[in-house]
Amino acid sequence: MKKIFTIIYLLCMVSTFSYAQNFRYGFTGGVNLSKPMGDIEPQCQAGLLLGAKGELGIPSAIKGFYTEFGLHLSAKGYKMFYATPVNGDERHYTENLNYLVVPVHIGYKIECSKSVSLFANVGPYAGVALWGKEKSYRNGKKFHTESDIFSDKYGYKRFDWGCGFNVGVEYAKHFQLSFGADWSLMNVSKANDYTYKNRSFTFSLGYIL
Repeated sequence: MKKIFTIIYLLCMVSTFSYAQNFRYGFTGGVNLSKPMGDIEPQCQAGLLLGAKGELGIPSAIKGFYTEFGLHLSAKGYKMFYATPVNGDERHYTENLNYLVVPVHIGYKIECSKSVSLFANVGPYAGVALWGKEKSYRNGKKFHTESDIFSDKYGYKRFDWGCGFNVGVEYAKHFQLSFGADWSLMNVSKANDYTYKNRSFTFSLGYIL
């Protein structure tokens, strides 16, 4: 499965640099709602998504196909709440993982009018964690912070890869409002008996020049 996604990823990149005359670029920003999968039952963690994006039309018999790619700073992680059975203390902690993500998607755009178009795209992504932090709270007060969450044998791997999609609407050839999701296909936990896979849902606003 990993080899298949690697091949798709490379083919998308080749098509991107082969037809530069159909290239558009811009910026995107939004909110991530992250809730990882695996041996964990967390609550959603909100974080920022910021970055640049590009679109390249793919010459084909059917008008509307394009390649979308980007370079995003994506904040992921989760929240966990629990109460100790001894004294009833309310405790929770937050896990923040900040990734540099490169998605490469194949999309299709439908023009509904001169101003409005609908679009959808799907494809693989690759990411590397730049930094992270774990914060622990007792009865609403922070009592511990751990910044080095990647080096320990029970910490996290920095590399991540998976697949995702986006659907949305484009207005006046420039403004884009979209909803998307990413699912990791890699266990990023270093612990042999523990599974942790990133999953996030994104609401974003983009501007294409």
